Parts: sequence; C-alpha cells; structure tokens
Amino acid sequence: MRRRALLSAALGVTVCSAGCLGSIRGSNRQKAQLGWFGVHNVDPESSHTFTLIVERGGNVVHESSHEVDAAEYHDPGVASDGAIAECSWGEAAGDYSVRVRRDGEEETEESISAFAAERGVKCVVAAAEYQNYDATTDFVDGKRLTISLLEACDDDGYVRRCSFTQE
Repeated sequence: MRRRALLSAALGVTVCSAGCLGSIRGSNRQKAQLGWFGVHNVDPESSHTFTLIVERGGNVVHESSHEVDAAEYHDPGVASDGAIAECSWGEAAGDYSVRVRRDGEEETEESISAFAAERGVKCVVAAAEYQNYDATTDFVDGKRLTISLLEACDDDGYVRRCSFTQE
C-alpha cells in the first residue's frame, strides 16, 4: 500500500515538473529582429557554395545560395571573400534561427532568439564563416563552419539592417 502511494506521488511530481521544464525551456528564447545574415569564405584553396537559411517560428522565410570565391592568402594574413543574404524576412521581431550549409553537405545552426534572451538584446546580426585552418595556420588544424551572433543595436536604438549594408 505504501509503495503505491509513493509511486503515485512520484508520478505526480514528474508530471508537474514536466510542465515546469517546458515553460523554462520556452523562457530561454526571446523575440528579436534579425538585421542581416552573411557568410565569409576563409579558405585560400577553393571557392564554395553557401546556402543561407533563415527560419522564423519554425518556418523558412529566406533561403539563398551564394558562390563565394577562395580567400586570397598573402603574408601575413588572409583576405576573405563573402556574401550577404537579401533581407526578404523583413523587420519583424520573431523567434529566429539561422543555418548555413557549405557545398550542400556540412551544416551548422544558431538560434537568434536564444542568443537575444541570453544577452537581453532586441536585434542581432549573424555572420557565418568557413575556415580552412590547414591552409592558413600552423597552430590550429582542420576545417570549421561557424556562425557568430552579435548585438545589432547601438545605444540610440539604431539597428544595423540589410538596407544599410547593401548598395
């Protein structure tokens, strides 16, 4: 008899905490504006095709492919080439995430909304980068595709948007 009571109490705690965890998970996301999304190729050995994907609320609101030339390697560094996605997603704040795919294979993703909630910001820009460390450094090896997120609002509330980055 005591075992049933203990089991039902444990089940009740589990069910209640599941609802709490769901609301905690939802609280680590915040609606934010996505100012722009771009990509850089820091691979001096070859050009690559990058597919930039923007999702808002789980729906794809932008997808575009960009052929980006190989980086120019000259001592003491590397000058990368890049591209910026056309801002077809607009200025609406939302639950955004961004993905980048290199040559139809390797892909990485970042949540704009989780970053915004963590930093307490309302507007974000995203910059993807492909590095070929085998060709550019003696200290790090391998190839990496990453996305960096940055706050896009200054103290006056100015948002760095696509319209200001494209001519």
